[in-house]
Amino acid sequence: MTKRRSQAFGAAFDRQDQRSRKRQAVVRAAAVAFNERGFSTTSMDEVAAALGISKPTLYQYFKSKQEILYECHLLAVQHGEAGVAEANVHDGPALEKLLVYVRRFMMGFFDDLGSCAVLLDINSLTERNRKEIIRRRDGVSDGVEALISAGIRDGSIAPCDPKLAALFIFGVVNWMSVWYRSSGPKAPEDIANEFLRLFRSGFQRK
Repeated sequence: MTKRRSQAFGAAFDRQDQRSRKRQAVVRAAAVAFNERGFSTTSMDEVAAALGISKPTLYQYFKSKQEILYECHLLAVQHGEAGVAEANVHDGPALEKLLVYVRRFMMGFFDDLGSCAVLLDINSLTERNRKEIIRRRDGVSDGVEALISAGIRDGSIAPCDPKLAALFIFGVVNWMSVWYRSSGPKAPEDIANEFLRLFRSGFQRK
């Protein structure tokens, strides 16, 4: 690759990265607005105002609230998928793998979404997007259940119903979208560490 082509590629990559960061800023601002006003009553004008940009500029990144809502759900499920993938390649007993999943999901959530209670509102998605998110969520659920089942077999996790145990985990970590605030007294790392301690205590075979 010539120097000129290399520079052009680098510039294109930088533009793509900047656009990705700006889209992420829109998602975070929209999540805050949705939390404060509700998804159905928050307008694109209010999202643009929260970002300090014009509505036409906002439309360069998202064409509708539905697209922003879908992006929120997509980011969450992608972090769940990444958590399962990292857990499966981690060395050690299945309990440790399960905790790898939990930490990866939580830290990804804190980094990309922050407070995002709208994640509990899957019915506001379009039918097509709702089906995709449900399908991918089910894949994460299957992965977490498999980790728990493996932990029961290797003796690192106390005997339990893997499906109910997975639902317990999801109930705890998904509720972060309601109560977490970046301005709160606890740093994300501190919250994750405390949750992991509690999960370890609850799941570990005595």
